[in-house]
Amino acid sequence: MTKSRMWVSAVLLAALAGGTATAADSPHPASAANAANSNNAAANKDFGKLSQDGFAALRDIRLTRLAIFDGNTDQAKQDIENASESLQKAQSDDSIYTKAESDLKTPSGMTQAHGSAQPADTTPIKWLPVDGAFALGEDYVATPEKTKAVSDADAQMKNGNHDQAMDTLKLAHVNVVFDVEVAPLEKTIAGVEKAKQLLDKGQYFEANQALKSVEGGMRYDVQDFVATPQAKKTAQAG
Repeated sequence: MTKSRMWVSAVLLAALAGGTATAADSPHPASAANAANSNNAAANKDFGKLSQDGFAALRDIRLTRLAIFDGNTDQAKQDIENASESLQKAQSDDSIYTKAESDLKTPSGMTQAHGSAQPADTTPIKWLPVDGAFALGEDYVATPEKTKAVSDADAQMKNGNHDQAMDTLKLAHVNVVFDVEVAPLEKTIAGVEKAKQLLDKGQYFEANQALKSVEGGMRYDVQDFVATPQAKKTAQAG
């Protein structure tokens, strides 16, 4: 089977903001997985949807840590303020979904970094999708039609035409998976607010550690997009 990856990361988000981007623009794009298609997966318009505000917050969290490292404390305070504002707006983002950490589907070849020996929490919480990458399904076999569809969908994603890209793949019966990096919404907000307070007090090392913990709270999840209709069972003649 031929496998391929369609890196999207912040492409859609940059397009929404009026620009263009490549996967390289994302500091830490989620790793693509060669996961099998799920028989009960449903194709819908929210597949592969990312939060623009969530991505901006993640970017500014990392910029804050970099500014602290460089000793640029004024810039660090501005970056953390930007992250805080983005997260406040992200609370009403329609890309948020609720799921227990234990129910997150880990991309193939990866492990979730829990930061402790404790098992994943079974309590459902809100997750904010902040970054991600597409990968073609395990059943993908290149044909002229499918190769063109993948190329067209890639271009459509780069231009911000998310729904059109999904329709292009669906019409060509191309199954894909989407590996998404998700942030636990409430914990992320709390961590950023704690870091803000520490920066205001001049406790830069502690603020950096608080943001390191925020980044350590990021998890991965896999969404399946099944474009090929599942075979129906035929009734036995009797």
